[in-house]
Amino acid sequence: MILCCKTCGHYFESDVQGIECDYCCGSTDVLFDDGEVKAIDKYELSKMIDFAREKYKVNNPDFNDELWKTREYRECVSEQNNMKYKLKSHMLTTGYSFEGYRIVDYKGVISGQVVLGTGFLSEFSASFSDFFGMEANFFSDKLEKAKNAAKERLIEKSVLSGGNAIIGVDFDYIMFSYNMIGVIANGTSVIIEEM
Repeated sequence: MILCCKTCGHYFESDVQGIECDYCCGSTDVLFDDGEVKAIDKYELSKMIDFAREKYKVNNPDFNDELWKTREYRECVSEQNNMKYKLKSHMLTTGYSFEGYRIVDYKGVISGQVVLGTGFLSEFSASFSDFFGMEANFFSDKLEKAKNAAKERLIEKSVLSGGNAIIGVDFDYIMFSYNMIGVIANGTSVIIEEM
């Protein structure tokens, strides 16, 4: 079952009712019993918990606003660290599956877009390279930078949608007027689990 502190709103799993909060030692209440936890989709559970524990802010003599805000701040810092981990550990493929994993949920089609200017030096260098038939490194570097930025935005959107991987990754390049480069990264955000 999931218990929630009536003082600070901290929640945790327990097999025993009525134990003290391990964050502030306040009294706890059953937020969801085992049957309810099993009935709620595990990817929606945290949203349901956040919604349900708001009731402790109203007509509750144990509620402590200062402790609640401190706990929320610490959870926010923890969530930011968790987000960094999710961004680093996100899996991507241009294909439609990962060996050793199975797709358990599709979160939707996502895209990340970036537009960068090439700049005066890039133009000058490209003209020079074109004149001598050489590779234009400035443009290559700009394209690589735009591609990486679009990929990062794609991953961020996948994480925010609840996914932990992206399938069908594709990059499209667009040249705008005034020497602007656009890169669009597309894919499908999914949740995968090891088999």
